[in-house]
Amino acid sequence: MLNKLATLFLLSVLMTVSVEAKEYYHKTKQLKGQKFYLKRCGSCHGSGKMGGNIYSTYEWDEIFKNQAKELAWLHGGEKGEKEIKQYIDSKEFKKESKYILKFIREFAYDSQYIPTCN
Repeated sequence: MLNKLATLFLLSVLMTVSVEAKEYYHKTKQLKGQKFYLKRCGSCHGSGKMGGNIYSTYEWDEIFKNQAKELAWLHGGEKGEKEIKQYIDSKEFKKESKYILKFIREFAYDSQYIPTCN
């Protein structure tokens, strides 16, 4: 009898944890932004969860303002700085940046989402 109660209790705990995790773990709907982020930023910054949670949603907005001048400044002195700045000044960045911003804002440290691969 005690063994059955322990099993039932364990199952109920696992089910509760699983239900709660579904509320917080999040698979992005910003697939275009994820694609651009991984292509342009992923080699240095890793997945969106590593890059996005560096800043808050407000900070990401500020970094991408004014043709992303602050983003270029943040990459100053880094390996590949010239290529990064060329990309930030390019037509491709102007097209892709709005999608990248939506994607990384989704996983900012003040967002409610924890990224998942599922």
